[in-house]
Amino acid sequence: MKRELLWYKICPFCNQGRLFIFKNLDANKLYLHCEECERGYYDPSQISVENSFLTLQEDFEAVAATSADIKEYGWGELEINA
Repeated sequence: MKRELLWYKICPFCNQGRLFIFKNLDANKLYLHCEECERGYYDPSQISVENSFLTLQEDFEAVAATSADIKEYGWGELEINA
């Protein structure tokens, strides 16, 4: 099954990449992942440089989140782009 990449907004760290919504399978939670600088954010209401982490330094499995995931994890109110 092909997953559609859904994204929220532009990354505040690099101001270039889109923040795609992914599901961390190990922690069973969603996070935002920048396609350019590889920064991640676990809380969409707290997106800032200070609250980011470098995804390349983390060790977990992840997949693109589905629309159902986004609703299930309480992120349904975000303005999502496809």
